[in-house]
Amino acid sequence: MWSDFESEVVEGRYPLGKLVRSEGRCGWFETRFDETAAIVSLIESLNDESMLLDRLRVAAKISNVNVAAISAVGTTQLHGTPLVYAVMEYTEETLEDGLRARALSADETKQVAESLVNALQAIHKERLVCGRLEAASVLAAGDIIKLRSDYLQLVPPDASFESYAAKDVRDLGNLLYQCLTQKPLKSGTDANDPSLQLLPPPFVQIMRRTLTGHATLDEIAALLRPPASAPAPASVQSVPAPVQKESRVPVPPVRTSVPVTKAGSEEAEEAVRRQGASRAMPKSLPLIIGGFLVLLLIAGFVVRALLRPSPSTPDAPVKSAAPVAPAQPVQSSAAVAMTAAKPKAAPASRTIPPAASTAGAWRVVAFTYNRADQAEHKAQSINEKHPDLQAGVFSPKGSGAPYLVTLGAATDRASAFRMRNKAVEEGLPRDTYAQNYSR
Repeated sequence: MWSDFESEVVEGRYPLGKLVRSEGRCGWFETRFDETAAIVSLIESLNDESMLLDRLRVAAKISNVNVAAISAVGTTQLHGTPLVYAVMEYTEETLEDGLRARALSADETKQVAESLVNALQAIHKERLVCGRLEAASVLAAGDIIKLRSDYLQLVPPDASFESYAAKDVRDLGNLLYQCLTQKPLKSGTDANDPSLQLLPPPFVQIMRRTLTGHATLDEIAALLRPPASAPAPASVQSVPAPVQKESRVPVPPVRTSVPVTKAGSEEAEEAVRRQGASRAMPKSLPLIIGGFLVLLLIAGFVVRALLRPSPSTPDAPVKSAAPVAPAQPVQSSAAVAMTAAKPKAAPASRTIPPAASTAGAWRVVAFTYNRADQAEHKAQSINEKHPDLQAGVFSPKGSGAPYLVTLGAATDRASAFRMRNKAVEEGLPRDTYAQNYSR
């Protein structure tokens, strides 16, 4: 049936190209939307047209990088068959296709998990659920993982949303197990199954939590992104500072209120005699006083020499050293090549390593990519349309994925959220967020 619709036109606007795939009462076709490649999902209406339109219209409200965007929704009829259609962004393949070839690595599975947690959090806010989260529902658009949106289910207002959401979380755990092993989880497997120990961390903990039926998306997100472990504090003991002994000339106390002046030693001796003629003067006292006076004279000469300006350059201003050019930020070879090809009017985007960021620096993130060239291209396109947003590329790891398309410079929390709100007002995705990348 579905192949018969190829070359037809939906509502006079969406030509049906190649049939991509079909399943039951739904068929996917290549099409065009605003001169851009797209996918149109046709769903056969079986007296549930109103229900299908309701959930598709709610799904079309979601703006999230990990949820396939729906651009248009409506009804049509082809060859006498009533249909509901949804025009979606173009995607190349499904996770099911990839798993036929090989299992995913731990890092690849982590990327799938993080993307799906983000997608599920977005759809759950709209009271939508997957109903059946499986490998065929996970799509790829370039290097971005997306959740299929034309099959999402709208939970009735009088139903308990928590039970529906909990099923999505359990299905997520089963799907991650399949990513790592290429096999579906066996029926009846519980949290104590010893085979789970063969999984790499943190998927052992995630699987055990999802199998209990009590895991939440926030809990899984925390397991996927554990806080950076701080180095163990060194055992610091309070050690008193060593007492430094001053080098002094041992001068005995002079018990007199009469100061010693240049008048000579007679006045000093008279003062001492008035204090107590009965006390014998130590034999070494004259030598000690003489040594003390010599030290005072030497100190005076040293101070005078230090304060005197150099005779060779009197009153000459001190010349500063030649200025040193500030170090330029390190760019990847791909970034340099792209920057050279970009028009000079638009600010060039930069890949910024974490070492260049300020401690406690908040960044505004609009898009996430696994390839640097895609992130650079996106930042350039933003700068061409919104030069005031100063888009750039930031790699939290210093090099390698993920590459974040950020707006503005690293700043404080309040300024970051002001930039985020400004970006959304100018038309950037509503899921643009601010985060502290000092850790």
